[in-house]
Amino acid sequence: MATEQEPVLGIDLGTTNSACAVVRDGRASVVRRGDDRIIPSVVAAMADGRWMVGTRAKKRRSVDPTNVIYSSKRLIGRRFGSPEVVEMRQRVPYKILEGKNEAIMIEAGGKVVSAVEVGAHVLTYLRQMAEEALGRRVRRSVIAVPANFTDSQRSATRIAARLAGLDVIRVINEPTAAALAYGYIEDTDRVIAVYDFGGGTFDVTILQITRNVFEVLATSGEMFLGGDDIDEVILRLMANAFSQQRGVAVQDNPVALERLRAVAEQVKIQLSTQSSASVHVEEVLPGQRSDLDFTLREEDLQPYIEPIIRRTIPVCQDALRCAGLSPHQVDEIVLVGGTTRLPLVRSIVEETFGKKPQTSINPMSVVAVGAAIQGAALMGSLVPMADGGVSAPTTGSSAVLLDVVPRSLGIHTLGGYVDFIIERNSAIPLEQTRMFTTTTDNQRYVRIQVCQGEDEVFENNLKLGELVLSGLRDAPRGEVTVAVTFEINADGLLEVRAMDKETGQQQVASMRVLGGLDDQEIEQLATRMASAGIPSSGGTIVPR
Repeated sequence: MATEQEPVLGIDLGTTNSACAVVRDGRASVVRRGDDRIIPSVVAAMADGRWMVGTRAKKRRSVDPTNVIYSSKRLIGRRFGSPEVVEMRQRVPYKILEGKNEAIMIEAGGKVVSAVEVGAHVLTYLRQMAEEALGRRVRRSVIAVPANFTDSQRSATRIAARLAGLDVIRVINEPTAAALAYGYIEDTDRVIAVYDFGGGTFDVTILQITRNVFEVLATSGEMFLGGDDIDEVILRLMANAFSQQRGVAVQDNPVALERLRAVAEQVKIQLSTQSSASVHVEEVLPGQRSDLDFTLREEDLQPYIEPIIRRTIPVCQDALRCAGLSPHQVDEIVLVGGTTRLPLVRSIVEETFGKKPQTSINPMSVVAVGAAIQGAALMGSLVPMADGGVSAPTTGSSAVLLDVVPRSLGIHTLGGYVDFIIERNSAIPLEQTRMFTTTTDNQRYVRIQVCQGEDEVFENNLKLGELVLSGLRDAPRGEVTVAVTFEINADGLLEVRAMDKETGQQQVASMRVLGGLDDQEIEQLATRMASAGIPSSGGTIVPR
């Protein structure tokens, strides 16, 4: 059995910022390295081939923008041709390229790296922070991901952790981690809504907390909505102000835009705690006398960002509907993510649920703390209790997490439709099998295409990947039966198996996941990171 001398790192790998926490002496706390506690999720490629991570990397955005990678969480596990990636390519100064199998690649510092590799650099930095703070090696981790992350995004995050020298013992949903931290702090039996508005994603999760049981009732989300979108609004306002003051447009100057973008985030942070923000930006255009004086009042910003924030309301309503609850049946709203500090966000949350949100916990660190508590519980260590004591390392005192599938999962069938195998908000882990038959005479193989989403038309959903079951016997259509099994584990990761019921031949999906990396590519990444001084640790079928 593990002890507190064998810590488990709880990690919140965020779009804008990241953090890690650990349970020591029965208390969960965020790890520090000097002044670093919440670090920017930014990676900079240096001219000498080194990589810089965190605050120092973020400072380079204003001097070397094409070689500084930020918001890469919005890219991890996605396909190059997805609408979200198309939008990102228009926003960021670094180059986003298409790799093998529609994977996302990024060019920086004369190198081409994957989005997974960028995430691995941030995770390596967090691991090193923890090792310095604890004075020992750290390998085990629980890593939190957005509740609505797809299977490919979860897998990509696991790969990034592996490249960073981390052994992931559990992938936990961010809202569930936040609820876990909140439950231990408040020691309460109640229904809570976790409103998670981060830098790049938004989701809301409804949970029933009963003693040490944390049961997810429903979750819903929008995977390309976050604080980055508000930064973009402020950036446009600053660019317009500069054009008016100096008579020069900056839209086509990446260095100028990044100098303004970095300050736009500061303006947003200031407006989270005060009614107006004033900034002075020197040399917006490098080498020229082109300073900008900019003042923005919260009430003037609100009309621009209110449509963005109101996009969260139907997501909340959908989660409540799926949970079978009305807003007044929710006892508490827990806020997660830096964007929730904005007064307008809190006002709209209160409007949506009919009560003020909980503000006693830090929305920037609660996910990492919850992940650390889960890690300690999984390893049998002491975990913090709301009364200030610690729990005994027994099964009865460990939190029981009952999570759900965020989106339905299905396969392509005749006519381009979807046969849903697993419905959204089904409790996990689970396994579901459906019988299908061939659709043509003498069909020798089936190509099973897997998607995630709610639309009955396959192409309107997110295609996850495919697998092929070959060697079927010659027979008239409808006489060969194929069993397709979907299995989702506690991490929310999917495995698909197909079996010819007559012969017993089975094909387990190492699915060809679109946008994913194969084993050879992962090994190449591990070798490359190790050399940089970073250890890695056919036919269609129809329902029968």
